[in-house]
Amino acid sequence: PDAAEVHRGGADLAGRAAPEAAAAVPEIAAAMVRLIDQIGPDSVLVIGDRLDMLPAAMATLAYNLPLIHLHGGESSEGAVDERIRHAISKLAHLHCAASVDAATRLNRMGEEAWRIHVTGAPGLDSLLAAPQLSADELAAELGLAAGDNFILATVHPETNVSHPFGPLDAVLAALDAAPRATVITAPNADPGGAEMRTRIEDFAAARPWVLFCDTLGARLYANAMRHAAVMLGNSSSGIVEAGLFGLPVINVGGRQQGRACGANVHHCSADADAVGSLLAQMCDAPSVPRAARVSLYGDGQAAPRIVEVIKNQPAREKLLVKRYSDQAAEFSPPWAEHAAA
Repeated sequence: PDAAEVHRGGADLAGRAAPEAAAAVPEIAAAMVRLIDQIGPDSVLVIGDRLDMLPAAMATLAYNLPLIHLHGGESSEGAVDERIRHAISKLAHLHCAASVDAATRLNRMGEEAWRIHVTGAPGLDSLLAAPQLSADELAAELGLAAGDNFILATVHPETNVSHPFGPLDAVLAALDAAPRATVITAPNADPGGAEMRTRIEDFAAARPWVLFCDTLGARLYANAMRHAAVMLGNSSSGIVEAGLFGLPVINVGGRQQGRACGANVHHCSADADAVGSLLAQMCDAPSVPRAARVSLYGDGQAAPRIVEVIKNQPAREKLLVKRYSDQAAEFSPPWAEHAAA
């Protein structure tokens, strides 16, 4: 069909403090139960590692429904997502891994090799399909001055450390010390995200060279990655998507520690001087060539591969009986190790 019916249920965790987020978990599980009873699905697909995905996955247990997990097997040691992601993977019957590294990790976690499919990251599909804008067209849409050599920034809380705002402190201090045109997007819904968003909005409001955008959407975000001088922060998009555009990335702090990275990613401690030094190298040189385009996470064709996984599930007698496997397997990507952006 051209469009699928959308059923809504549960609680929105965006910006909630830890007690409120924890209290919402059973609400989400109960809503998922109601939806399963209403729809009667053949299987359930969940993506990633957000807190609201875990109760949705757990609700399938009592129904003994096949669970398909996207983006399992990845590692992000600086976020609570790490534990959520692996917990969902152990509940899942089929895995659509975004990279060979993730597929290998799933296998090492005891998942049988036949359950694991390297499909690539579905988020790349819409980005690579987005209409291309020239640098001047993008500047006009965003309200930047034509020819601005701008920074694209996104910073999320670090949820596994005592000072979750450390990367934000470093990024804002570095941006303040050496003003450059900057487009900064909103943080995610992790605990502390709402406070972080307020700080970013206040920072941008007082500095005319900083543009705050709640979200850019796939079209503008893809073109921002095509034309930015550098991506700054600790978002997974710097690891997963930026490489396809050859965009240099300054990854600040430990949130993404453990993820497979391309040569375009430069890791940096949450220190303003260190961030500022890297920004100067990448933004102030007369001409900084784009990094080699890498495709550790796919080629923009993940969706059809995921559809094939869903369509070609093994018989339930095999699929639903999970066994721990200690048989090591090798995986390879179904795409070339390059991509055109």
